[in-house]
Amino acid sequence: MNSMIRIAVVLSALLMSSGWLGAQEFDPWIAFKDLKVLRGVWFMPTDRGDRLEIWKLEDDSTMTGRSLRIKPENGDTVLLETMRLTIRDTNVIYSAVVRGQNNNKAIDFRLTEAYSDEFLFENPAHDDPQKIRYLMLGNREIQVTTEGRKNGRTITREYVFEREFKAAGAEFRVRAGTNVSTIAAERAFNNMLSGPDFGVLPGWELGIGILFKGSGGFLNINTEIGLAGRYFGVNSRFFADTTEYTRDGTYLTNWFTAALYPEFTLKRDGRLTLVVGPYYSRLLSSRLNGTTLPRPSDKLFNTNKDLNKNDLGILAGFHYQLKPKKKDMGAKLGARFNLGMRDLDNLYKRRCSNPALCNERLLLRSVSLYYSINLVQL
Repeated sequence: MNSMIRIAVVLSALLMSSGWLGAQEFDPWIAFKDLKVLRGVWFMPTDRGDRLEIWKLEDDSTMTGRSLRIKPENGDTVLLETMRLTIRDTNVIYSAVVRGQNNNKAIDFRLTEAYSDEFLFENPAHDDPQKIRYLMLGNREIQVTTEGRKNGRTITREYVFEREFKAAGAEFRVRAGTNVSTIAAERAFNNMLSGPDFGVLPGWELGIGILFKGSGGFLNINTEIGLAGRYFGVNSRFFADTTEYTRDGTYLTNWFTAALYPEFTLKRDGRLTLVVGPYYSRLLSSRLNGTTLPRPSDKLFNTNKDLNKNDLGILAGFHYQLKPKKKDMGAKLGARFNLGMRDLDNLYKRRCSNPALCNERLLLRSVSLYYSINLVQL
């Protein structure tokens, strides 16, 4: 008898753990966050015209939706149903107003099962439907299933909607921010009295660009031009022939910049996007505050000639779309790392009569943090 009781207890535990008894614990805020995947336009072709389901995020705890049908004969839109998802008390409520039913009053369905890609809403007191299930079929499709009772029979309906991608577009963006820059010395410098050692200092950035938005919402292309002030410390001393060179101070450099790079997200229209691509910089001016030998008054030894004029490299970073407000300017925070790949040294090679003995390089390194807005939405 005791063994039978133990078996019954084990079976009950298995049933409850596997969800066969219908019990499930979930955080309504996490469930609502997962439900945000419904945002956008979904369509399903039918013999009576395309059927649409459109969802929009209102705030952190509310989404609104509409179910529409487009008449094939004239393209007119017929409103079939309005929906609303809200966090109420400790649950998520799906409210539906069906045209011509229940005196056009809302019917509430409570979220009873929630997974990352499947959601079940129930109202046993209602006749048809009693259950509404949303099942994500990848990123591009959803299956909506309703189940109810009518004339003593169970009625099941199934709809499969495909995500309607946004039309491609463009944004004209302006950005401003700060950076920290330095020069990285690659390989050992021979025949040096000291250094070169380079420090890290803050600078500034301004830029304008066009963001070409892909139709799928996963990939955008950025083109931009701008100006950047990059400052970095230096301490070095060496001889070239009989001339002593000393650089001890801060380089103040100004650059023209241009870049073309993709911006992509793993989640359609996600707020966090990754960027990576090539850039080009042209040195406009360079001045050193500090001790300079030979004197910069001699044009032959002007510190503006210490660095090569052109830099090529790779940028990589991310953009984060800020939460929209009533006056949405498409504001984004961005951070990127610039990895210069072209040798900027036009100074230390002067000490080497044999280039094979002096194959070191000076490479630009910069980290930027900036804020950008879409001017079209101002």
